[in-house]
Amino acid sequence: MNNLGEEIRKKRLEKGLSIDDLSKRTMLSPAVLKDIENGAFDRYEGDETYVRMYLKKISDALDLDRDEVTKSYLALTEEIKQEELAQAAKEAQEEGEEHVAKKQMKLEKPNFTKKASVYEDKSHIKVIRVVIALLIVALIAVLIFVAVFSTHKSTETKSYTKSSDNVTGDVKTKKDKEKEAAKKKEETKAKQETPKVATVTFSKNANYNYNFALADANAETFTFKVEFTTRAWAQLQVNGKVYTDFEARVYQAGESATVTLKSADVQTMRFSNGASKGAKYYINDVQVPFSDEETYNANLTRVRFTKVASIDASQAITNNNTTTQNNASSNTTTSNNGSNN
Repeated sequence: MNNLGEEIRKKRLEKGLSIDDLSKRTMLSPAVLKDIENGAFDRYEGDETYVRMYLKKISDALDLDRDEVTKSYLALTEEIKQEELAQAAKEAQEEGEEHVAKKQMKLEKPNFTKKASVYEDKSHIKVIRVVIALLIVALIAVLIFVAVFSTHKSTETKSYTKSSDNVTGDVKTKKDKEKEAAKKKEETKAKQETPKVATVTFSKNANYNYNFALADANAETFTFKVEFTTRAWAQLQVNGKVYTDFEARVYQAGESATVTLKSADVQTMRFSNGASKGAKYYINDVQVPFSDEETYNANLTRVRFTKVASIDASQAITNNNTTTQNNASSNTTTSNNGSNN
């Protein structure tokens, strides 16, 4: 088979088949069948295995000898490879000849003869180098001298004798220092005499039932703190609801708990402490003025606080003083604690 593609086309036409008919029989695309009939095997370089499979399908469809068609294809691919190698060798040879021709045409650099009297006498260059070196040494010496002189002059300017009358700057006489010390002493005394104003004022409604008013009516927040002296379970309610920011749990003796509350959100607080004897309560770090009876009552279970705008001075109580009304209230039995629940 001198021309494999022509032979396949001839056989197809003899059987009265079109490209599409052969495509349906072999399940190959019409484009592949056209390339094979046109002998365009170079398009499938590297895919020879697939081409041999295509040729077997075509041979079966056209009743051609499989082995004969395969041998023809292999011979054809070998011929194509030989042609490619010959072409590559020819191109390499042509490229080599072109390179040799270019090399032969390259002009050599002319060799000019120098006059020894003009180009080889370099004595003047040595002189210039010596002059430059001397100038550099002289410049360094000048810089060192200027630096030493400036330092010496600066030291002399700063030094002065004790007997000098022309002293500049902020100089304080003994009298000025005494006045300044007296002024500081008066300021310290005035600060010590200024009475400290409590940030919170308390009044008592009954045992374990207190009103409190913040000194700063515009304060956005205030703190509530409890110090436990015995083991107790504790919980805080604000406005009748459990306040989740306060951790409700069992506290050990020596522990303390502090929460910060928004002033605008608080009307009442009820603290349940599980009969914690000797517990101390603080609002804005001011201790709630419990009586001894209230502090050491082992049956204490709840304390109620009501926030008010202000408290009359006659009703205000502290840790060291209570009004007559509050003293009367403190005589109320412990059973009042139950009525506040």
